[in-house]
Amino acid sequence: MIHEVIPIIAGELNDFLESRFDTTDDPVIMSNLVNQDGTLAIMNENKIVVTLVNIERDGSHQAGGGGFTKGDMPLHINLYVMFSAYFNDYAESLKFLSGTIAFFQSNRNIMVEGNTIKIELYNPDIKEISNLWTAIGAKYLPAVIFKFRTLDMDEGNINDDVPLIAGDLSNQDYY
Repeated sequence: MIHEVIPIIAGELNDFLESRFDTTDDPVIMSNLVNQDGTLAIMNENKIVVTLVNIERDGSHQAGGGGFTKGDMPLHINLYVMFSAYFNDYAESLKFLSGTIAFFQSNRNIMVEGNTIKIELYNPDIKEISNLWTAIGAKYLPAVIFKFRTLDMDEGNINDDVPLIAGDLSNQDYY
């Protein structure tokens, strides 16, 4: 599911930025910023780089209703995706970063395979930002992080549905 969601997001953002800034060069790429060997992963400049920076379990979705399902429960996750502006011209970086924010401000939800994914601006403090860039191993770039919640990671591994017991059992004698 993750490998399907992030390309959809990047593609829609790419279309928006191409239209907004009247460019035919794809301004959005999905990539690490740095390779495992420490070299720069981005070959082309003047791009918004889309990078997955964290995955977390979404605890807001609990099993509800009557009865229970015997089998594997779906795992609900949130993705934290960073959009970094890698441009020669700092003003262009800020322009495309502003365009990225505008895109997500006007598109607060996306639909992927029947799942509604909510989009929220993630606001880390300066220490978290410093730690993130250190962990990535790159120099700071203008960037914004959005939280995409909730992806349903259900592989459909349900073994059995057990219905809720109904009726009044308070008058029964138990031995």
